Amino acid sequence: MKHPGGLHSLRGKLNLLIIGIILVISAGLMSIAYYVFCQRVDNSYNERLQRAAEACSNNVDPYNVENIWNAITSEPFQEAYDRAKASGDESILRTWMDTQPSYFYLNNEDNEKETQAELTDEQAEEPENQEQTADDENKLTLYDDYEMIIDSLQAIKDYLGIDSAYLQIDIDGATYNIADPEENLFYLGTQEIPLEVFDAYEDNSRIPPTVYKSEFGWLCTAIEPICNFETGEAFAIAGVDINMTDIVKERYAFLTNSLIFVLLQTVIAIAVSMLLMDRIAVRPLRQLAEAATGFAAEDHVFTEDDVIQLNIRSRDEIGDLYREIQSMQSRIVSYTENLTRVTAEKERVSTELRTASQIQEAMLPHIFPPFPNRTEFDLYASMDPAKEVGGDFYDFFLIDEDHLALVIADVSDKGVPAALFMMSAKILINYRAQQGGSPAEILNAVNAEICKNNKSRMFVTVWLGILTLSTGALICTNAGHENPIIRGQDGVYRVLKDKHGMVLGALQRAKYTDYELQLQPGDAVFVYTDGVPEANNTAGEFYGMGRLEKTLNTLGGCNPQGVLKGIRADVDAFAGDAQQFDDLTMLCLEYRGSKTVETTEEL
Repeated sequence: MKHPGGLHSLRGKLNLLIIGIILVISAGLMSIAYYVFCQRVDNSYNERLQRAAEACSNNVDPYNVENIWNAITSEPFQEAYDRAKASGDESILRTWMDTQPSYFYLNNEDNEKETQAELTDEQAEEPENQEQTADDENKLTLYDDYEMIIDSLQAIKDYLGIDSAYLQIDIDGATYNIADPEENLFYLGTQEIPLEVFDAYEDNSRIPPTVYKSEFGWLCTAIEPICNFETGEAFAIAGVDINMTDIVKERYAFLTNSLIFVLLQTVIAIAVSMLLMDRIAVRPLRQLAEAATGFAAEDHVFTEDDVIQLNIRSRDEIGDLYREIQSMQSRIVSYTENLTRVTAEKERVSTELRTASQIQEAMLPHIFPPFPNRTEFDLYASMDPAKEVGGDFYDFFLIDEDHLALVIADVSDKGVPAALFMMSAKILINYRAQQGGSPAEILNAVNAEICKNNKSRMFVTVWLGILTLSTGALICTNAGHENPIIRGQDGVYRVLKDKHGMVLGALQRAKYTDYELQLQPGDAVFVYTDGVPEANNTAGEFYGMGRLEKTLNTLGGCNPQGVLKGIRADVDAFAGDAQQFDDLTMLCLEYRGSKTVETTEEL
């Protein structure tokens, strides 16, 4: 089917793919660049704000600030402030401040005697210079101190490019204004509205750059403490602000310029990529598609003349594809001739596997009850292979009128080889048991026989028990098989951890030992292969011995057939849609006690 254009054609899909990839890459690079730029801008502003706060704190004399604060909190200042506020004339307040001595004058007066005592003889001979210095200091007033602070703050603002710089004092959670170049004298001593963003900080403490919104706008603020030189105690703060709107404008300017640049580059990249893609890939692939479609549309026996021949000499993936299509069509010509033969061979193998499965099924006892006239016991067994044929097997047979043999085994492999090995082991065990002897003696002989010609290195786990029907004595031996589960007089199933010997076929000199169980009427024996506890679900979890034991006890006093069907139903419910990977084989015997035997029937 041809697609000359449109979104459903190869060209349309590749173009959309190219556009999408370029847009995604461009958007990703743009996002990364914008994020990095924003981080750098934020860090730059935070560093500048921190330096400005430190500069304000370091360039203000604490004693000067303290002298202004003492004046602000005095009654004469408050009287002058009220008069100036009432008249709206701040010159009244300035006149009063000019009448108050500067911190330098007060400091000089307090230290005059100490300084005079430390003068050397040479300094004492220069009274005129000292008097001149004192006169100069006497000319400074409180307003001069205020002006010096304002000038320092303004200089820092201009040099570092910040929006606001100010001094404040925190006392008991309240903030009072000391100096701000943008405010007049009425700003002195006013109280700021507390902000929740700073509630976690103590009075006059350092605050790192913090972004917040208030009545003053969207700001980023940094605060440094002003400490007393002598005590080192922080008694005031120097604060600086930057308007976040300026930062956002800088971000948007970068984003706008970057978007324009990226958009132009993207358009150019898309156009070039689409042209190259059409020339390099779309046209050759269209030729290949048309040629391959023509080959498949022919309804006849293919020959070498039908193999495509195109003028494609490139050594890239398209050239490889062209040569692979040629090779594939050549193989189709050959495979067509062999298809019928292969199909027939496959059908033959399937038939043989079905026959093998039927033979294996026939080898195992499958008629229940197996001994209808024997009332001393009830017995049921089942084997569900994971493949067409399995490697597990069970068996039971009367050795004589008073002895019943029970066998369950698991071969180490699966499929046809395991099935052949299984039948051989089953025949050997049955044959040797008929000759008499204990379970251990039987397995010793069978193991020696298997090891003679075990070129496949396969082995089999076996549990073998011989039950004396008249007494309930059960003689058992275990060759590496799963632990049996016994139901006692209390009706509870419990795992019997018996002694395990070596698996059959692994070691010629392996020896096996017997152990004895005394069954009472109503007792039951449940044996199984590892496919039951190791059945897994879609989550990879095992069915497990704990669940097996719990399910057996849930089934209670069910007969052997009910027990096996209940276990299989619970395993299937647990496994769900998971594939069965191992054979599921079980055997359950319930001992009912010795009674008069009318007739005896063997399987």
